Amino acid sequence: MFGLGQTKLDKGLDAFTAKGWKRARRFLTEALQEGETANGAYHLGLLYWRGLGGPRDQAAAAECFRVASEHGHAAAQTAFGVALRSGHGVAQDREKARALFRAAMGAGDPEAMTQLAAMSEPEEARRFYMRAAEQGHVSAMRHLADLIVERDPIDALAWLYCAVALSADEGARKHARIIAKEISARDIEEAQKTGRVYAKAIERNAKGAR
Repeated sequence: MFGLGQTKLDKGLDAFTAKGWKRARRFLTEALQEGETANGAYHLGLLYWRGLGGPRDQAAAAECFRVASEHGHAAAQTAFGVALRSGHGVAQDREKARALFRAAMGAGDPEAMTQLAAMSEPEEARRFYMRAAEQGHVSAMRHLADLIVERDPIDALAWLYCAVALSADEGARKHARIIAKEISARDIEEAQKTGRVYAKAIERNAKGAR
C-alpha cells in the first residue's frame, strides 16, 4: 500500500517494485521533471528500455541512464554502457562504454564486470567473470563455465551447480547436464561438492554485506 506523504519518487519506486508499470512510469517521469534524481532516472530508463508501462523508447532510456550515470549511479553506468556499446538509443561508442563499465565495476556492480568481460581477452575476461560470479551473479557463472570448460570441466560444472543452487537457473541446469555427460561420476560428485562450497561462500558473504 502506498503511504501518505510520499514523494513522487517514492511512489514511483514503490510502484516499480510492485510491478505497477504505468503508475511507476507516471510518477518517475514527474519526479524527474521536478529535479534530477539518479535512482529515479535509472528506474525510469529501465521502463523505457523494456517497454513497461508504455511504449518502448531506447533513446529516452539511454538519456535517463546518462543522467543517472553522471550522478555516479553504478547500475545506470552499466546500463548506459550497454546502450553505448550496442548503439541502441544513442550513437555507438565502445570506448566510452568500456570506461563506464570500469567505473561501475569499481563501485562493485557485478553486471558491469560481466559486460566488461564480454569485451575483454580470455584471461582478463575470466578474472572479471570470476569476480562477478563470486558475488552471486548467475549470468557470470554461466559465462565463466563456457570460458573454462575445455581446460577445467569440473570447475565449470561446479559453477553451474552453484548457479542452480542459488537461483534454480534453468539455463545453468541444462548446460550442467551437457557437461556431465562428458565426465566421470567421480568428477560429477567433485563438481557437486565444489558447487555447494561456492554457493555457501556466496550466501555467507551476502549475509555479511547486509
